[in-house]
Amino acid sequence: MIANRTLELLSLLQTQKEWTGDGLAQRLGVSPRTVRRDINRLRELGYPVTATKGPSGYYRLSRGARLPPLIVDDEQAIAIALSLQTAPASVTGMGDATKRALNSIRELLPPHLAHRLATFSIEQIENAWELAPPQVDPGLLAALSTAAQQRDLVRFSYRSINLDSTQDSEVLAEPHRLVVWSGRWYLVAYDQQGSSWHAYRLDRIRQLASTAWRFGKREGPEGDITRFVQNQPDRGDAPDTWPCWGTVLMECPATLVAKWAPGAASFEAIDDRITRIQMGAWSWSALIGFLITFNCRFTVEGPPELVDAARKVMGRIDVEIPRSDEHSAPSTGTSA
Repeated sequence: MIANRTLELLSLLQTQKEWTGDGLAQRLGVSPRTVRRDINRLRELGYPVTATKGPSGYYRLSRGARLPPLIVDDEQAIAIALSLQTAPASVTGMGDATKRALNSIRELLPPHLAHRLATFSIEQIENAWELAPPQVDPGLLAALSTAAQQRDLVRFSYRSINLDSTQDSEVLAEPHRLVVWSGRWYLVAYDQQGSSWHAYRLDRIRQLASTAWRFGKREGPEGDITRFVQNQPDRGDAPDTWPCWGTVLMECPATLVAKWAPGAASFEAIDDRITRIQMGAWSWSALIGFLITFNCRFTVEGPPELVDAARKVMGRIDVEIPRSDEHSAPSTGTSA
């Protein structure tokens, strides 16, 4: 019981910079006197916990000292193993780094937890239906994350890809938050020149530079951040990302297209009923398959290969539907 409480105390000190004695006592469900004893126990184990006295006193786990072996509970050890082994494949050069990080952490763990961690060995297999995302540079992620945290104004070149054109522009932005959706990385930021919020695809950002200027606190875009990113018309991959790329007019409101279309798709609302959608896939038949999942009528605008694929796919579907008086399981067949 004491050991578990001491472990929980250490976890609290690691997750928050400063704690009052009363705050720790309330979280642990013990008295302030018990907290003081547990703090002394941590010090005896080698953890450098500093304390200030008085009404505004606090406890803090000091940095820079040589810490004893890392202490985490079983659930935290499993979380570490799963997180490192299932890190997003859309970040370049992270495969070897995650393996080395996992090995380093194992060396810091007590033997029984190191063994526990070793039992979680996971091999990721690429799923083609997930529409593999373009990879981004981890250095870019770090730079934008730091800029968002410190409110540093940044400048970068951005390539916008609309349904029928490509355009490069210079952006002066206030970084707000990094978002991952469908394996694709976005920077939600406020464009100072355009006085508007945008979700910028990280794989289209070039020549990122700090301006040495700070910006003030600003409320984020209205509504749910997830809905904001999904509703960006220019959110998809470039045409050259996929070997097959096409455009259709779909009898489906843009609100539904935004919610259910994969991250590789771009769309344009024609009216409240019709949406133009453009996306790519690894084959023309696969592209038709994605479009069919919307369960609505659509007209292929191009290219001719997509028109031919639609005819072939429709011609291959031959489903036998049982009469209403038949109680046997339906039989389904597909003819070439």
